Amino acid sequence: HVKTKDFVHYEKLGIAIPKFQNKWEAVATGSVIKNTDKFFSDLPKKAIIAYFTSYTPTGQKQYVAYSIDNGVTYQPYSDGAIMSASSAKAHFRDPYVFFNKETKKMTMYLAEDDKIGVYTSGDGKNFNYVGATPLNSGALNGKDLGLIECPNLKTMCDTTTGTTKTVMFFGANGYNYGKTSGSYYMVGHLDDNGVFVAEQQPRRVDDGSDYYASNYFQTLNNTNILSIGWLGNWGYSCKKIVDANNEQSYKLGSLSLAHQLNLTKVNGEYTMASSLVKPYNSLTKTVKDTINTSQLSKDNDGYYQLLDTQRWTSQNFYLQMTNKKKETVCGNIHLSFKQKDSTVDLNYNADTGYYTVSRQTKNIADSDANTEYNKKFVEQSGVVNPNVYTDKTSVEFEFENSGRTYSLLKYSTEENLLFNIETDSENDLFYSMSNIDNK
Repeated sequence: HVKTKDFVHYEKLGIAIPKFQNKWEAVATGSVIKNTDKFFSDLPKKAIIAYFTSYTPTGQKQYVAYSIDNGVTYQPYSDGAIMSASSAKAHFRDPYVFFNKETKKMTMYLAEDDKIGVYTSGDGKNFNYVGATPLNSGALNGKDLGLIECPNLKTMCDTTTGTTKTVMFFGANGYNYGKTSGSYYMVGHLDDNGVFVAEQQPRRVDDGSDYYASNYFQTLNNTNILSIGWLGNWGYSCKKIVDANNEQSYKLGSLSLAHQLNLTKVNGEYTMASSLVKPYNSLTKTVKDTINTSQLSKDNDGYYQLLDTQRWTSQNFYLQMTNKKKETVCGNIHLSFKQKDSTVDLNYNADTGYYTVSRQTKNIADSDANTEYNKKFVEQSGVVNPNVYTDKTSVEFEFENSGRTYSLLKYSTEENLLFNIETDSENDLFYSMSNIDNK
């Protein structure tokens, strides 16, 4: 349990819902709602109600608990599980719960393999099945998204047209599309039973390989969403990770920077623009300069070495490329973030707008997991001014004014990193580098 005022600084408050207590076992994700409208008539208005999944030997089960101390501790709201999977192996988890003002009922979305089941309740305990949103190959033009997890539903307003749409978010597996697992969204509406009906095919919230199990926080005017993702991937995060002493580490990843999401219509389809919530007030020891290729010579590989420097690992790099001779940035640009136990590379082709991200680490002791971690992925940003945030556990790119972000997990124990940027064309560089104070 953590709290924040700015989505930059966070305060740990301890474990709100301990596992192996109150008849539930291991605790997985879910959702919380406030009792502001007194739907739960036997609970005070200030109560916070949590719905969550517990993994048990007989299958996945849904529990409900409540808090009257602002979420610090929770008590069971029912004597046992309120819903149980049909079998021990059935996927039946990650409840997203909201009060539907149209039906006057509590509505629950549950991840059920390749679909999201929808249930309604008049008392918050007894739920009835009313339909589902399919996410199999038949619903997705022949290519499914694998196992679905972590459904979430938000209302968003397109500020350019004033149109309000329902957006469903979920975690999925993008390997049929040449991508990793990640967070996805679909734009649509709710039917009379509160079941989401898609109007567009799914798209990724973040282009990176490790933005998963995301949560979404809605602003009061519905114009944007703040989202935080788990930086991790089941292909390697749950395998053997070692620390600086070559001893196994039991950390499964970290949290991303907060992303601000805005809905807008582009070429007849709604798209989600993503930008990082930047820790401006935490930036210290800033260094700025401009490097002109006219004052440099190419190396033996045909590249101008624009910058080669050592910095603290918690770092912000703002990079702006220009080309005075051709009036547009062209050729290849290579960014490298190198440590003794970790390397992340970004290769950008300014002529096509495509970039490739690759990485390596010495801290994954499992060969299959290493293979998965080392895969290269190609994306398109169309712009060349990246804003990069790094620390020991992550690298996150935002491509200026593109509405695209790329977040990935990084395994390193080193306090410093070597940063290099080079180009094979006459592109000049303005850079600003700042330490990020984590306190």
